[in-house]
Amino acid sequence: DPEKSVNLEIGAKLDSEDRRFTTRLAVFQSTKYNERNTDPDRPVAVLTGKRHVAGFETDITGRLTPQWEVYGSYMWIPVAKVDAAAPCPSTGACTQSAIGERPGDRPALTPEHSGTVWTTYQFTPRLRMGAGINFRSSQSPIRAEWKVPAYATVDLMAEYVASESVSVKAYVNNITDVLYANSLYSGHYVPGPGRMLQVTATLRF
Repeated sequence: DPEKSVNLEIGAKLDSEDRRFTTRLAVFQSTKYNERNTDPDRPVAVLTGKRHVAGFETDITGRLTPQWEVYGSYMWIPVAKVDAAAPCPSTGACTQSAIGERPGDRPALTPEHSGTVWTTYQFTPRLRMGAGINFRSSQSPIRAEWKVPAYATVDLMAEYVASESVSVKAYVNNITDVLYANSLYSGHYVPGPGRMLQVTATLRF
C-alpha cells in the first residue's frame, strides 16, 4: 500500500501592539501509515506500520530596541510512538521486535526538544554583531539500543559595512568545538562540523 499521512494543526500569530514583536505558535499531530524505510542489511523495503507524533512549536521575532534584534524558535514533541508493528516482509528477517519498530517505542531520529536562539546588535551604523545557540535533546538512530546525548552549539557573527559598495561578514560556527552526532545510523554516526571560521566580502558596483 502507498504511504499515507494525516496531519492536524491549529496555530495562531500574535503581534505586539507596537508591532515590535511577532509570535507564531501551533500544536500539531501527525500520523503516518505504511511508512517505507530501506533496510541497509537486506534488499527489501520495510513497512513500519503506523506511528504518530504530537507536539508544540513556536517562534518569536522582534526588536528589544531599534538596534537590538532577537529571534527564537522551539519545538517540543512529548508524544512520539510506534502504534503498530511493521508486517514481516516476504523475504528476509522480520523487524517487528527491533528497537524502534515495536509498538510503544519512540520512533528513531525524533528528539523531544530542539530549537535555536539568535540575537544581533547594531553597535554603530557600520558594525553589527550577533550570537546564537542551536540545541537538540537526546535521540536514537533507527533500530538501535544506543542514544546520542543532547548538545548545543554556539555561533558568532560580525558584519562591517565599509561603504555603500563594500562590506565584510564573518561567521564562527560551533565556537566551543563541541563534538556532537549530526547524522545517525544503526552502527555509527557522522559528527557535525567542528569550529569553523568563514569570512565573506561583498563588492557592489
